[in-house]
Amino acid sequence: MTKKTILSDEDKRLFAEAMTTSKPLVPKKKVAETKKPEDTQSLAYRRYQASRTTPNIDTPPMVNADSTLFFCRANVSDKQMQNLQQGIFPKPAVLDLHGLTENEATARLNDFIYQSQKRTITVVLIIHGKGNRNNLHSPILKNTVNEQLRRLDAVLAFCSARSEDGGNGAVYVLLSSSL
Repeated sequence: MTKKTILSDEDKRLFAEAMTTSKPLVPKKKVAETKKPEDTQSLAYRRYQASRTTPNIDTPPMVNADSTLFFCRANVSDKQMQNLQQGIFPKPAVLDLHGLTENEATARLNDFIYQSQKRTITVVLIIHGKGNRNNLHSPILKNTVNEQLRRLDAVLAFCSARSEDGGNGAVYVLLSSSL
């Protein structure tokens, strides 16, 4: 409990006398706060932000349907890479690119990686298919995924999945934890 202070009539008079020459303070204008746009930017803008990709990478060689994919940045430990190759991690988020065009697959892949990283998911599974059914000699989506994942700064490593998760038609992807 706090004690209430009771002012005498003399104190009230002295205070009023002291305040006769003072002016009330005028409140300052508040500066409108600018909100940081999080998801207000279009997907296309986020998709191609220069800060999210490494533009000057060497184009990886074309792969065929049976090729095993493998990529690892220098800051990934041997243990992390071994766990990724063996599929030792919690059930990953999955993106299936079957039936998409190259442009659609690139857009979905970039958005999926961005959303996964935003949700602090560290391992994802991308199913691209082997490309056995196209008339060309090299699988389009497999090569697109191989090249695009190497470009994204969020991707630390990736490798072909185990047979039960799609084998050479899918990749496990290790993502950085910072957005």
